[in-house]
Amino acid sequence: MDFNDKIAIVTGGSSGIGKATVQLLLNQGAKVIVLDLKPIDINLNKDNLFYYDIDVTDENQVSSMIKTISEKFNLINILINSAGVTARNAFDQEVTEYELWKKVLEVNLNGTYLVSREVVKVMIEQKHGSIVNLSSIMGQVVYPEYLNSLTSPYPISKGGIVQYTKNLASFVGDKNIRVNCVSPAFIYTDLTKNILDDEFIGTKLKDQHPMKRFGTPEEVAETICFLASDKASFITGVDLPCDGGYLIL
Repeated sequence: MDFNDKIAIVTGGSSGIGKATVQLLLNQGAKVIVLDLKPIDINLNKDNLFYYDIDVTDENQVSSMIKTISEKFNLINILINSAGVTARNAFDQEVTEYELWKKVLEVNLNGTYLVSREVVKVMIEQKHGSIVNLSSIMGQVVYPEYLNSLTSPYPISKGGIVQYTKNLASFVGDKNIRVNCVSPAFIYTDLTKNILDDEFIGTKLKDQHPMKRFGTPEEVAETICFLASDKASFITGVDLPCDGGYLIL
């Protein structure tokens, strides 16, 4: 994949799948703008890496930031919406179930919508662009029984991203803008290792993947970058699983 001279925005690019995607884009020649609440720690192509502190759920911040980026870089070729939280990491203190529900949907679904809404305006003006949203296989199937609860906002938030992807792709398809989605299964990251390393939960989850292992952030990044690239020039509105076969069982 060749991303030379491409300007890419990655939300949530400071960790996990987002960070792996940033690294791959940089390796392939892109200039990458990371939007996150924490700085990205990376020792690669610093001249092509830019970071802005932003809360993707703040409408005014998002609108102002995308305007600033558009004016500074003149183009926005690619948007990767990777910012997201789970019920396990949305707060660092105890909150009500409803507060947890609202927070997960606000970051995962509303954040994806707000950034996409502003970037699409730029892409329509420049008459091209590619957006890749990060959903999850849990947007298609329910949590395993041992992870589920009455209030499980994560699957709902990710299911909403899949439908938003399709709707947006339909709306901008005739404007030379593609919108796609990647749905990973259980990926081993700093945020998931506490449950994936659990002897009971980890073993049960691994057995639900026909490949009998968890995915890596780098494997998901490859999938994301394929959909973002010109190699996927006739693909739009799809939700592409990167799941080790999880959904076939």
